[in-house]
Amino acid sequence: MPAFSKLKKRKDFIHAAKSGVSVPTRTIVLQAVFRKSDSPVTGARIGYTTTKKIGKAVVRNLCRRRLRAAAALFFEKLALPTADYVLIARFSTADADFKNICRDLQRGLKKINQTLNGEADHDQPDTQVPVSAAD
Repeated sequence: MPAFSKLKKRKDFIHAAKSGVSVPTRTIVLQAVFRKSDSPVTGARIGYTTTKKIGKAVVRNLCRRRLRAAAALFFEKLALPTADYVLIARFSTADADFKNICRDLQRGLKKINQTLNGEADHDQPDTQVPVSAAD
C-alpha cells in the first residue's frame, strides 16, 4: 500500500495552483502546496491533470498512465508527507522516453521540496576547477 493518496476534489487542485509552488520540466509541470495543519489526511497526496490541449482522449489517457507509473516508482520516497502535489502533462509527455519522464519527476520533486522547505537552490555548478595532468 502506497504512503500517498489521490487528490480528488477540484478545490484541492485549485489550491495547489494558486497558493503553491510550480516547477516546470520538459515533460511535466509539478505543483505543490503544504496542507493546512487541521487536515485529517495523513501522508502525501497526488493528483494528475491532462488537458485537452495535449490531445484527444487516447493521448490524455496515455499521458495520465505514464505519470502514474513514474509516480509509483519515485513519489513515495521523495514526497513530503504534509504536501499535496499535482502533476500536469505537457505536449511532450506522450512521446517522451519513459526514462526522461522519471528523470524529470525526480528532479522536479527534489527542486519543489527545496522550494517548499525554503532551502536555497542547489542547482548551481560546482566552483571547483578540474586539475589536469599537464599543470
